[in-house]
Amino acid sequence: MSAGVPSGPAGGDADTSVVLAALTRGGAKGLSVTIAVVHRTMEVLCLAAAATGLVAVVLGVWAWNNTLPGAAVAFIGGSVTLVVAIYVLVRIRALAIAVKHPAEVLTQAQDLVLRAKGSPELHKLAGRVRARKAAKAAGLSRMRRAFTTGKLISSVIGLASPDPVEHRYLVPFRPDRLKFLWLAILVGLWAWLISAVIASLAFLSLAIQSL
Repeated sequence: MSAGVPSGPAGGDADTSVVLAALTRGGAKGLSVTIAVVHRTMEVLCLAAAATGLVAVVLGVWAWNNTLPGAAVAFIGGSVTLVVAIYVLVRIRALAIAVKHPAEVLTQAQDLVLRAKGSPELHKLAGRVRARKAAKAAGLSRMRRAFTTGKLISSVIGLASPDPVEHRYLVPFRPDRLKFLWLAILVGLWAWLISAVIASLAFLSLAIQSL
């Protein structure tokens, strides 16, 4: 237990109040604006990466159709980029759809906090919120407050699994989904780079063949 926080029901009430106050202070509307901006940016990047992957497959197979290893590398590299780009796009759009309802997102997150009242997990989360309180007192930009709120909502979801129907707007924020999304973004960036190299080499090969 943290110093100054009593155990039992009183401590549970204090932890609940701290987390609920942090959610309210962060503001779901700010989270909505931030995700909307991220969504538009990521959507453009995903479409560009998917196009690069498709070009890499087409040009690679065309340029190296007589060389099985070369065609296979082009097909696999481009296909991975295309698949990962589509996966990220779907996940980002799910987040964007959820935060088009900021009030509902916040209400459902608060409901999970109340359900987790008195749990060790809520106490740990409240402790982290208290530890950051001094730093936040210095002031954060709306963008940083929104990202902080998003992380807090994800942490709240980790306290209790959201019901797919009752908490449908929280499902895209589940920690496991966000973890795989970030992993997919990292893999996608590397795959995009590889596809760009493949597409460039295939284009160069076709240009040389045409001479």
